[in-house]
Amino acid sequence: MKFEAIYSSSMGNLYIVTAGNGKRLLIECGCTPKQFQKAVGYKLDGIVGCLVTHCHDDHSHCIEFVLDSEIDVYASLGTFEALGVVHRKAHVIRDKERFVIDKTFEVFPFDEIHDVAEPLGFKIKEISSKEELLFATDTMLIKPRFGVEFSIICLGCNYDGEILSEMVDSGDINEFVAKRINDNHLSVYATLDYLRRCCCLDKCHEIWLLHMSGSNIDKEKTRAEVETELCVPTYVAGGKEKT
Repeated sequence: MKFEAIYSSSMGNLYIVTAGNGKRLLIECGCTPKQFQKAVGYKLDGIVGCLVTHCHDDHSHCIEFVLDSEIDVYASLGTFEALGVVHRKAHVIRDKERFVIDKTFEVFPFDEIHDVAEPLGFKIKEISSKEELLFATDTMLIKPRFGVEFSIICLGCNYDGEILSEMVDSGDINEFVAKRINDNHLSVYATLDYLRRCCCLDKCHEIWLLHMSGSNIDKEKTRAEVETELCVPTYVAGGKEKT
């Protein structure tokens, strides 16, 4: 199983999970149709679905284009209702209800904490290899503790609390915005704490730090610290990327 972070920021999010058989599962569609087409190599064959975590534009911008391209989209009822989406290719999924996509991926959705209706994170298993991937972003914390040896872990790591406090003190960001960031996103501390306490890393061969804010976190410093402490190759979109 392969994970690619194509876009990962407040400007837009799109990720691709590729199984050993070449089938591709997309996570998020928070980009323009033109960016989406380029990201998938202008080829829709082999794309078996698109998971959307929540309704914010940077995660769902081209959802109608994806649906009209005959790609099945999976999201919560709250997400579809917030976006006004009604489409035969739109599939409602629910917290802790497993489902299978194309006999290739088994997906386990779980609820997150964010300022929208019914946001979700995902545990994704490639059925043939039994490899598992954890994906969670735009949430204050991750509640489930999975008894799983993940091969790939992809977590939001939006801000550094110390840097955010300094930004407030200097007047570069107001307290209301800082509070929203704090209440709705994973900090460096929360991400590292979850990785340390709740994840078995014995079989983990890569960690991805997602949705990092350029002004509220030092991307490369954070990436290096996580990699050094956990002894797992660690990547960020726009930083040390996998080649």
